[in-house]
Amino acid sequence: MGNNRGFTLIEMAVTIAILAVVAVMTIPPLSDLIAKQRLNTTAKDLAYIFGQARAQSAVLRKEVTVKFSDGTSDATNFFWISKYDDIKLTSDTTDVVFQPIGLVTIRQKEINNPSFNPSQPEDPITNPKKIKQPVPLVFTVCSQKLSSSKQISISKTGVIQKIEDKSGGCS
Repeated sequence: MGNNRGFTLIEMAVTIAILAVVAVMTIPPLSDLIAKQRLNTTAKDLAYIFGQARAQSAVLRKEVTVKFSDGTSDATNFFWISKYDDIKLTSDTTDVVFQPIGLVTIRQKEINNPSFNPSQPEDPITNPKKIKQPVPLVFTVCSQKLSSSKQISISKTGVIQKIEDKSGGCS
């Protein structure tokens, strides 16, 4: 008989099946890739809104505010909310105000005064019930599906300092 060269149909089918199994095991799930891309897009979208608000405040010479709620943006108010249900802003949602020269106003929120003495009369200077606490210019968008987040830092001059990955669950 003659020499057989090449593969039989069964050998080729088994080889393709083994390669397919190995390929499926090494490629991350497509849904994770889509979720990562959504998180990246959301972080860049928020950073873009901050840049737009800063530029708008400098051009108009007016205060421009970024609000973290749903609404229609206009010349002096920008609204931002995540487009995706699984991605949330987990940092403080106090408004960000850009001054007419493009700088950021320090954000503050009122908290209960830990040294308030209820036995003494309330006085705004010596015994205030609430005090103002500065809120950092750091914003975290978190993907609940991935349990990872992106953190956007803004400098006092209103410029985006960095966008970095953060691991761990959403809080």
